[in-house]
Amino acid sequence: MKIQKFVKIVLVVILALSLGSPHLMAQGHFELSVHYSRWNIDLLGNIIEDAINDALEGDLKDSILEDIQEDYPDLQEVSYTQEVEFGSSGHNYGFEIRWYPAGQFGSFSIGFSIEKTSMELSLPKVTSDFVLTNDSRFLGSANGSIKINPLSFHLSFRWDILPNSRVTPYITLGGGFASFSSIENDKLSYSWSGDLTVAGVGEESIEDGETKTLKELRDEAKEEDEDFLPIGFVPFIQLNLGLKGKITDFVHIMVDAGIWNGFLIRGGIALRL
Repeated sequence: MKIQKFVKIVLVVILALSLGSPHLMAQGHFELSVHYSRWNIDLLGNIIEDAINDALEGDLKDSILEDIQEDYPDLQEVSYTQEVEFGSSGHNYGFEIRWYPAGQFGSFSIGFSIEKTSMELSLPKVTSDFVLTNDSRFLGSANGSIKINPLSFHLSFRWDILPNSRVTPYITLGGGFASFSSIENDKLSYSWSGDLTVAGVGEESIEDGETKTLKELRDEAKEEDEDFLPIGFVPFIQLNLGLKGKITDFVHIMVDAGIWNGFLIRGGIALRL
């Protein structure tokens, strides 16, 4: 679904509510809300660092050795050590329509939302220590990042605990998806540099780097008969625990935390119709 079509649907729903029966609106069947969140995946940082370290070690080592052997084909590996640092950051904002089948005092609701999320995964520092034959050595560092900004559509189910209270705990379970077209121009980049010391020759610097869009990476994968995104879209999983406070019967504020393809803390304001 394109953004223009979604906006038209939202406007039609709002218009229908504004012109609908006063009885329906008085029962609090619908809730319109906006929210903003901070996102990261740092709670899994150590696990991710270990996984990336294992995944990168062979490829990075082979890439460095290949570049060195272009000028010094006689140099061979003696030992190699590597350390990885991982970081993440991001944010999210969105608009949501919720429907309470049981009306104002109902606990269960169904929500549909449009979300814009920014997620950045980075390797701020990857260090390499390459000991080579003939008393030669390479000391280098690398960094890389990928940042995506998917526009996604979500369906969620929420249960308000003690819905008649001024402060109401709630739990939200849902999911969504973003098409590849919403992230195809987002970029992955990396660079590395280091100093190579060769016995009898001296010290020289080596460096390399590249930036590519996800579309370029997908096209390259297709040429090699590989799957870049096997399912063709970006899925989202949502599980939030939160609190809703009633400023008035019609205006509520919310704060929650949970899982959103990572971890987020969210705040929002809702209008109950």
